Amino acid sequence: MLPNYIHGSHAVLFCYDITNYDSFANLEDWYRKVHGTYSKASGPMPCMALLGNKIDLSHMRAVRHDHHNRFADENQMHSYMLSAKNGDQVNACFFRIAAQLAGVKITKPELEVQTKVVQAAIIDHQQHDAKVNGGEVPEYKKSKRNGCVIM
Repeated sequence: MLPNYIHGSHAVLFCYDITNYDSFANLEDWYRKVHGTYSKASGPMPCMALLGNKIDLSHMRAVRHDHHNRFADENQMHSYMLSAKNGDQVNACFFRIAAQLAGVKITKPELEVQTKVVQAAIIDHQQHDAKVNGGEVPEYKKSKRNGCVIM
C-alpha cells in the first residue's frame, strides 16, 4: 500500500518522537520500505529528511542527538529538530526542504525570517499552601553550629 502513497513524491519526511525510542527504532523499517519502493520503480530517489519532533520536551529525551545525526548521515538525509506543538523550527524546516527541491540557495537572513520566535509561557504557581501556617512562610534561621557532625 505504501508505494501507492509515495509514488512520484519529491520528498519523504521521516518524523519521530524524541521522547519515544521505539518511534526512532521503527525508522529503519520505514526507510527500507521507501528505498525498496523507489528501487523497484527505477525512478530517482526523493529528497529525504529526518525530523526529530517534540524538542519542547527535551528534558524527556529518549533519543540522543548523536543517534539522530548518525541515522541521517548513514542514509543521506537532511536532519531537522522541531516542535509541532509550539511551532519551533517547523516553518524553517519546510522552507529549507522547499528551497532544496527548487534548487534555490537560501541565505541565513532568509532562513531567520522563517524562524518563529517562541514565547515562553510564564506560569504563576501558588507559592505557599494557604492551609499551612495560615499561608504565612515561617522565618528560618541558620543555626549557630558550624562544622560537621560525625555519627
